[in-house]
Amino acid sequence: MKVLFAEDENDLREVIKKYLEFQDYYVDAVANGSQAVDKLSKDAYDVIIMDIMMPVMDGVTAMKKIREAGNTIPAIFLTAKSEVSDRVEGLDAGADDYLTKPFAMQELSARLRALYRRKRDYKTRTFTFGNLELDTESSELRAHNTIALSQKEVRLLCCLLLNSDKNMTADELLLDVWSGEDTSPDIVWMYISFLNDKLKSVKANAQINAYDSSSYRITEVRDV
Repeated sequence: MKVLFAEDENDLREVIKKYLEFQDYYVDAVANGSQAVDKLSKDAYDVIIMDIMMPVMDGVTAMKKIREAGNTIPAIFLTAKSEVSDRVEGLDAGADDYLTKPFAMQELSARLRALYRRKRDYKTRTFTFGNLELDTESSELRAHNTIALSQKEVRLLCCLLLNSDKNMTADELLLDVWSGEDTSPDIVWMYISFLNDKLKSVKANAQINAYDSSSYRITEVRDV
């Protein structure tokens, strides 16, 4: 799981970062909300942990900017505040969960896993992009006509659609779609080729572009 962690207290940031890395998370740590917004504009993450009280840009302001940009990344707020109004403000800003300091590291890890499972649960969901529609329950890709997808193709296309605002590296796609399997970036390229062929076959006005043979992004095309 790839985590973006925003916390201005240096010691606490380092302790939590090391703990999560020991739990096999990949962690990028920043010191304020502005840096978090900038990171999210350039890279893809599975979950964000955001402190509320930070200099330069506080967590609530940063979360509002993240949601206004259309980013739906699951988010947990950390704060020393315990008033109900403060929790409501954070949740209204777009956070999915809330932990009040001090907290147990095991609880933070458990909540991260719960949010990640929620993000990965594509069942009974329908995605649209351009004129295409992906029905994850029936594993069908629809546009001018319909074609069936394999489960790996469904998960790969879901990942690309959920992150259509940025490039996804082959390693990120491997982690999301082939986690725990002995594979290489070549398998990503192969499945991208399969998906592009199927996008063409249903006359979808979308295609998956490769950048430097190491990252991919789904884009809408004008003429089909």
